Order: sequence, then structure tokens, then C-alpha cells
Amino acid sequence: MSKKLLKTIDKIIDSSGSNKITVFTSHLKIDGIVFKAEGRCEECNDDYLTLENALICRLNDYCACDDDGCECDDYICFRYDWLNINIEDIVAFSIVQ
Repeated sequence: MSKKLLKTIDKIIDSSGSNKITVFTSHLKIDGIVFKAEGRCEECNDDYLTLENALICRLNDYCACDDDGCECDDYICFRYDWLNINIEDIVAFSIVQ
């Protein structure tokens, strides 16, 4: 399953021209840039999706603010330079422009 999901993500990235992704697990929303190994130990990441400049937010903590420029969730999100996400934990994803 994991290799198939990674291949699907790669195909969508290639066809869309964007490597920015939003990933949902059962408890997290994660935004970042997909890191491609490109010849460097590609099989090392068979079970993980590696992101650069990742922003992780807990889903349960999202506020109900609907004002323009609402920033009430900003303090509960954490940024990481690198993040590996276990493929088995991904519930949904979207490649964003």
C-alpha cells in the first residue's frame, strides 16, 4: 500500500507542477513541500513521506473563526524543517498550487 500511495503522490506532483502538499492523519493537518530523493536512497523512504518546511496543526484544536485573516490557530501549530510521515497514518492528502 505504501509504495502505491507514494507513486500516486509522485504522479500527481509531476502532472500538477506543484510539490506543495496538505496531508491529513486522524489527528493532524500537515502542510509542507514534498522532498524527492532523486537517486539518493529512494528505497529508504518506502514507508515515509518526507516533507520540507512542514507545518503541523492538531485538528481538534482548530477554532471556529470565520473572519478574514483569522489567526486564532497559529499558536497551536508547529513548524519543522524536515518531517517524515508514516504512510500508513495518512488519511487524505491534496497537492496544492
